[in-house]
Amino acid sequence: MKRIVEMFIEKISKILADRSLMKKSMAVYIPIIAIPIVVFYIYAYQSLSSNARKDAIAELNYEINVESDAIEKNMYIMRNIVSTVDRDKKLLDFIAFEEDKDVKYLISFSDEKYKQLIGLQNNNPAIKQINIFSRNSNINEFWPIIYAEKRVAHNNWYKEVLSKDGAEYWNINHYDDDIKTETMFHQQNSDLIVSLNKVMKYSGSSIGVIRVTMKAEDFFPNMYKEEKLSKRQMYLINKNDLTIKTNEKNTVINDYGFDIVRFKEFLKGKLTGGRGEATYSQDGEEYIVLFKEAPMVDNYLVSIIPVRSITQSITESMSVLIFVAVLCLILLSIIIYFATKALLRRFYIILKAVKQVRTGDLMPAIPVYGTDEIGVLAHNLRQMMKTIDTLIKESINKEVMTKEAELRALKTQIDAHFLYNTLENIRMMAVVEENFMVSDCLASLGDMMRYNMKWNNEFVPLKEELNHIKNYVALMTLRYDYRINLKVDIDSTFLDKLILKLTIQPLVENAVKHGISEKLRDGDGNVVISIDSDDTYIYLTVEDDGRGMDDEEVKKLQGHIDGNMSTSYGLGLKNVNERIKLFYGDKYGITVESKKEVYTKIIMKLPKQDN
Repeated sequence: MKRIVEMFIEKISKILADRSLMKKSMAVYIPIIAIPIVVFYIYAYQSLSSNARKDAIAELNYEINVESDAIEKNMYIMRNIVSTVDRDKKLLDFIAFEEDKDVKYLISFSDEKYKQLIGLQNNNPAIKQINIFSRNSNINEFWPIIYAEKRVAHNNWYKEVLSKDGAEYWNINHYDDDIKTETMFHQQNSDLIVSLNKVMKYSGSSIGVIRVTMKAEDFFPNMYKEEKLSKRQMYLINKNDLTIKTNEKNTVINDYGFDIVRFKEFLKGKLTGGRGEATYSQDGEEYIVLFKEAPMVDNYLVSIIPVRSITQSITESMSVLIFVAVLCLILLSIIIYFATKALLRRFYIILKAVKQVRTGDLMPAIPVYGTDEIGVLAHNLRQMMKTIDTLIKESINKEVMTKEAELRALKTQIDAHFLYNTLENIRMMAVVEENFMVSDCLASLGDMMRYNMKWNNEFVPLKEELNHIKNYVALMTLRYDYRINLKVDIDSTFLDKLILKLTIQPLVENAVKHGISEKLRDGDGNVVISIDSDDTYIYLTVEDDGRGMDDEEVKKLQGHIDGNMSTSYGLGLKNVNERIKLFYGDKYGITVESKKEVYTKIIMKLPKQDN
């Protein structure tokens, strides 16, 4: 450890050795203030996070207890209703009686028992519905209470109830749109519910099923409490088969990407005892898990909360604290800066002299003397300025002689601006004479000359190269009887891509001279410039609909382009190919495709990403 500290100090010393006195002083001061701030921040953050974690666990325990009490109360209400209905002999007689009932009996039943059932349902606001499904084939239905068995016999839950043979069956978090109806006048809303189901018996025989339902949001109030959905998730989990029931719309499941399957694997063997606590991690996210045995047999209430949601407000508060600390550190640094500057007054006199040298005064006054470091520095600076002054005078003499030679060379060159201005004057004369063809051609020629002579960089945006091609085609059209139609089929995303200057013109020139020149005697010719791309390359294609070539001619031309020189072909395409390989590499270049009397394509392969 000691060796590591020594190496660290040595490394810092080397870094600061070449720094200014001001920077050295600041480098010493800032850590002295910053390190205690960082230590305090870490301690405060850990302390606050620990307390927040404890508070969150306490809150989760309270919520689980409240949820357990609410479930127990709701189960009691639903069981009490089932018990009340199951003990009503007149109702059981109506359900079990298979012979046809007269009108008087039905009216009496409706006025008494049916209204009694409706009242029983309405007197319990948390109850959504009371349903009786009779196995009696001759049952008279009283919607929405009494139904024939055939309306729900197809449902799995109904079969499960019958298999219980009189025992309770709790069906948790399912939808209550399962009563099969054949009329539009009886429509039910599809709500997520919890239902208590039990077989009704009469004289020892099964006569039907009673179902009492409650909305899931009423049965599990904390599981569906809106103000808590973004902070935690509550589940009802069967400890035997790990069947999970929860609020699927909760943001913890959706926003945190919570994987239920992995969570089930984690819970295996942990749901034991009355209650417990665990920590669970998934995809870098840490969760606190609390569980408690639920009033339902073999079921546990499990609540999870992301640790990030607990510490988020603390992190924000500490960020504000750090911001304030950094701001104070900056203000103190400014104060120290000016205090140190005052102590280094003689040094700043020398700095001022150096700034004068930068402005051109090579012999500034440096009224600093002495035998200390700053005095020696001032003396050496004065001597250095004398030496520099001598060297600059010698350099100026050499530069003057060089400029004179350059001026003599420039006199032998043609002034490009004179040519541009002359072309512009001729173009204006053509405009005055209303000879617009000549005017347009001169404008195109002037643009081409500017483009060719302005060579600031080897690379230009593709759109500039295309404008040059358009001027070139406009001039070439004058040579032929018919029009050269230039079509540019390039997506706008490629127009700003940098390409080698004057690489497309030789391709277009080849297409006009060797492809469509003969065709232009009898009709228009077409030249198409397009771009395709894949993940690595772009393919710029110049295609004409001229005379084309057979496979043998294509092979010879490709060989010439690739370096097998042939006097039968020019140097335009070969030079372009060599420039591409020089700037981009050997895997790029030009390839030729053609079909006799149909078309010729010259494809330029370039990198997709600018290097």
